[in-house]
Amino acid sequence: MKSLVIGMGIGQLYKAVLEELGHEVITVDQDPVKGADFYDYGFAFAAHGHFDTIHVCTPNFTHANLARHAGIHGAGIVFVEKPGLENSALWAQLCEDFPNTRYMMVKNNQWRDNIKALQARAESAKAVNLNWINRDRVPNPGTWFTTKNLAFGGVSRDLMPHLLSLYIAMNPVWRTDNVNVIEADRKWQLNELTTTDYGQVKADGVYDVDDVCRITFTDKWTLTANWRSMDQDKRNIEFIMPNDAVETFELGLCPEYAYKEMIRDAVANLNNNVFWKKQYEQDMWIHQIIENV
Repeated sequence: MKSLVIGMGIGQLYKAVLEELGHEVITVDQDPVKGADFYDYGFAFAAHGHFDTIHVCTPNFTHANLARHAGIHGAGIVFVEKPGLENSALWAQLCEDFPNTRYMMVKNNQWRDNIKALQARAESAKAVNLNWINRDRVPNPGTWFTTKNLAFGGVSRDLMPHLLSLYIAMNPVWRTDNVNVIEADRKWQLNELTTTDYGQVKADGVYDVDDVCRITFTDKWTLTANWRSMDQDKRNIEFIMPNDAVETFELGLCPEYAYKEMIRDAVANLNNNVFWKKQYEQDMWIHQIIENV
C-alpha cells in the first residue's frame, strides 16, 4: 500500500500510523522545517502516480482543491480532515464527480474501542452531554484558523465535528433525532487573546468566527464545544441517569489506535458499497449540521 500525507501538522500522526500499518508513506508540506518528501503535491503525483490512500491534513480552505486533485489522479481512498469541505453541496458534488474514489471525512473517534459500552450507557440515561470545552486553546488566533472565509467557521468547524461523529456512533437513531437548537457565539475579541495553549497569537490578524457552540437535539443529547472557557478543561461525556445521578466518562484526546483502526477498516472495505454509503450519509449529515451554524 502506498499513501500520501499532505500537511505535516496532524499529518505527523498519520505518517506514524500508516507506517505501523506497513504502508509506504510519501509526505508533502510547504514548510521546509517539517522535512517532507515534497514541497508541492503535484510533484508527489508526478513522481509516484497512484496512491492507495491520501490524507488531506491542510488548512480548511485548501481541502476542496486537494480532494479533487486526489480524485483526478485516481486515488483509492481520500481521508479529508474535519470539517471536510465548506458545505454539503460541495461534498456531494465531489463524491459524484469522482465515483471511483472513496471519500471520507475523518471520524476517528468512532473507532474508539469502548464505543459499544458508551452506546449502552447512553441508552440507559435520560440525558447525555457531550463536552469538548478547553480552558484556553484558541488555535493560532489571528491566522486562517480564526478567519471565517478561510476556516468557514470557528469551534463549530474545529471541535464540533468530533462531537457529532461521536454522537452518531453512540446514538443508533441519529438519523431521526432532530436538531432542536443550534447556538454559536463569539465571546472573545482578538485583542483579548494574549495567550493560547495552541500555537501563537497573530495580533494584527482576523478573529471573526464562533468560539463557543452548543447543539441541542430533541431527544436527550446536548453537544458543547468551546475554545476558551477560562475554566478547567472539560472533555467528557456526562450521562444523567433516571435517578438524576451523573456518571462521567473522561474522553481526553482520541487515542492513536483509533486512527489506525479507521484506516484499516476503510482499506478492508474498499469494495464494500454498504460501508461507503454509511460514510457518505454520515459525512453529509455532519456537513449539513455545521453549515447551519
